[in-house]
Amino acid sequence: MTARIQAYVKINLHFDVSGLREDGFHNVVTVLHSLSLCDVVDIELSDGGDILIECDKIGVPLDEKNIAHKAANLFFEKLGKRCGVSIKIKKNIPMAAGLAGGSADGAAVLIGLNKIFDEPFSSEELCEIGARLGADVPFCILCGCAYSEGRGDLPQSLPTLSRDMIFVVACGGEGVSTPRAYAMLDDIYNCFTDYRPKTVDKIIGAIAGNDLDSLANSLFNIFEAPISKERAAVGEIKSIMIDSGARVSMMSGSGPSVFGIFEKISDAEEAVRAITQKNYFAATAFPIDKRM
Repeated sequence: MTARIQAYVKINLHFDVSGLREDGFHNVVTVLHSLSLCDVVDIELSDGGDILIECDKIGVPLDEKNIAHKAANLFFEKLGKRCGVSIKIKKNIPMAAGLAGGSADGAAVLIGLNKIFDEPFSSEELCEIGARLGADVPFCILCGCAYSEGRGDLPQSLPTLSRDMIFVVACGGEGVSTPRAYAMLDDIYNCFTDYRPKTVDKIIGAIAGNDLDSLANSLFNIFEAPISKERAAVGEIKSIMIDSGARVSMMSGSGPSVFGIFEKISDAEEAVRAITQKNYFAATAFPIDKRM
């Protein structure tokens, strides 16, 4: 029995922090959207009880450190049944880039195993499993567009953007450690003792109205300013996108990935050419609707 699942990339249209929790982690305020850029995950049951991971990219862990491996373990734990499984991952999403590529792969494994076993678990139950793997996994299971706050693992569905909006997703340079990124924010904002997060009303309204003008004026990422000082590629890629005709460009997550929104496919393709000439990753994509 087999399943092939597309593991869609996630971008943050809004990313802010509302403060620190008692456990030392940060409360986030974010608006996320799935895009068509994706890894492809092939899942096949096998004899025995081993979980085997294969990937076409060097550097991806092939053992229990891989979130796809952890996802299979948790699925079988909840199922109450142990099976062998082969998981083959074709990577198209840059790693350690703030695009939730690993979380998307883990979500794809949960979805694929659920299909293979004739859907024993609801989407809510899959999200509960996914939340144990990481805050982005439940969103990567559901896809579409969502608002999330607190730990970031309970996404609330929003309308999705039109496929007429053309995105370019790009990444250059080394990945950014998430703990390091949050530590930078703690230094800047004095551990958020007096920080007031930005309102999300404007961007949620822009999404609901599919209004590119309003969307371009309401994107926000608290990580962009400090990370761009350490990763020059962020500003370089943003400039290329704007010069190529993007209506807006912003870093996603804790970086260093950058996305731009275009009205013309020709402009988006020009941006991809210009960025890849710098030996950076770049690809066009379009918004994805809710999967579950």
